[in-house]
Amino acid sequence: MLGKRGQLLGSKPQATMTAEKQDRTPADNVSQSLGFPNEDQEFWWRATAVSLGRLLANCRYSEEGQVTHLRWYHRFIIEALGPRPIPGVKPRFQPCPVFDGSACELSVNWKESTPERTVRFTIEATGFDAGTEADPFNQDETKVLLRKMARETPDIDLRRFDYFASKLFLSSQEAKTVVRKIPPGTPLSQVWVAFDLLDGKIMPKVYFMPVLKWISTDIPSKTLVLDLARGCNGAYGNFDASVDILNSYLNSFPPREAPVVEMVAIDCIDSPKSRIKIYLRTSVNTLARAKRAFTLGGRLSGDVIDEGLQALASLWPILFRLPSDHDVEDVEVFRDGSYCGNAIEMKPGHAEPEVKIHIPVSKIPGTDAQICESLSAWFRLRGHDQFAADYQKDLAAAL
Repeated sequence: MLGKRGQLLGSKPQATMTAEKQDRTPADNVSQSLGFPNEDQEFWWRATAVSLGRLLANCRYSEEGQVTHLRWYHRFIIEALGPRPIPGVKPRFQPCPVFDGSACELSVNWKESTPERTVRFTIEATGFDAGTEADPFNQDETKVLLRKMARETPDIDLRRFDYFASKLFLSSQEAKTVVRKIPPGTPLSQVWVAFDLLDGKIMPKVYFMPVLKWISTDIPSKTLVLDLARGCNGAYGNFDASVDILNSYLNSFPPREAPVVEMVAIDCIDSPKSRIKIYLRTSVNTLARAKRAFTLGGRLSGDVIDEGLQALASLWPILFRLPSDHDVEDVEVFRDGSYCGNAIEMKPGHAEPEVKIHIPVSKIPGTDAQICESLSAWFRLRGHDQFAADYQKDLAAAL
């Protein structure tokens, strides 16, 4: 196809113009119509928005929906990505929303219960003062971005963000004194922002990392975060029951073996569905440990939990390419201290939290293609033949 197109376009200039016009994507059209005020924003658009646009198309967003989301991305996000990287020049502050150092983590939320897929992404909003005395830990740009969006997007509610930021961000004096106490290699990021691109609206989420506040105050991150969750009790109900279950689970471990509260996330909406999600760094590297983590040590049960355990048990040997004729429950699947993570999702008024297992596929031996093939095999096993057939092709097209 490429060779045939090349022959045609090389011999007929008019055909070249027609073909290029036909091949234009919504991302191309948005960038041409809106332009860029500087090289930094143009760089980030080329580096991130093109893939975002392809994911939107692959996930069957309408053309109008694709254009709406891309125009919004152009309006708010590329400016918030800050200065572009310059080869050979070390940045004053290195954002880290993705393990490989990328500025934007694209993802797709797929649920078995619906054919629709939601495109999402996470960034670390980065100001030009990040890493300087004015903003050593890059706290300011997230506030700038969210306030700018809230002025133009009525659905965004920043009260919970302001509450968490007031408790977890470092004051200028704390920032000066904590520098001497930070162990080498500690990530300096304080906050990430993420967005679900829903039909006709944007769902904003904020992720706080409490480690620097922990170092500054000597208050463990578990105490900081669970106290904050209880402080969100209000008109829609309270988080006490879910917090108590999680606290009981964490306290069941010997102190040196307990999962560490690594991050806490909030939804920036005023709704009874607004969640608090607490992320744990665990020692889960076997299927048996993953099952115990999924039930919070047996504290969660019922039909939904049973279905989740069955899905996990069917995924595990396929994803890690373990022999099907062996007992795989206690086979250690990660090396070099890599483990699965837990996300504990709480909603106000709910008696129990929901638990998600985060499997670090970047730590699984093999190529991206092999991991895609494993996931596609599991999708087929679950009866999602079309999704399985399109999965690797769609990712390759986008990335």
